[in-house]
Amino acid sequence: MIATGSYIVLTPILAFLSGLLSYSIMLQLLWDEMIGAELGTVVFWGSAVFSVMVPVYFVIIYLIERRFNSNKLFLFTTACLLISLLPVFIIFVPFGRQALFSEQSALATSFFAAAGIVFGLCSWIFRKFKPKNYTA
Repeated sequence: MIATGSYIVLTPILAFLSGLLSYSIMLQLLWDEMIGAELGTVVFWGSAVFSVMVPVYFVIIYLIERRFNSNKLFLFTTACLLISLLPVFIIFVPFGRQALFSEQSALATSFFAAAGIVFGLCSWIFRKFKPKNYTA
């Protein structure tokens, strides 16, 4: 029970924090700026979108766990990465094809891609090193 609770709580938190870290690194690389006044906006909107994505991640992980017996590390991380690109497409496609390759899109992509990859990795780690009485 403790392992399940820690998986459900720690995985989304670690994934979100990795997304914030990736966002701030990309901001530094692209614009040579540090995250400052926009931190509240990034946290608010990132957490709003991420709170919708977390149940989708859990469902995808569950389906992969039930369907496949090998290559789960690759499948978890790839599936979560691909799912994490959906918000970027939803946000930037209405502005045209060139918006998908803009610097602003790179910020959003880095946030959600890092969060998706870390979510997949954490899911694999929790399943790989689960206690004997763990049933998830």
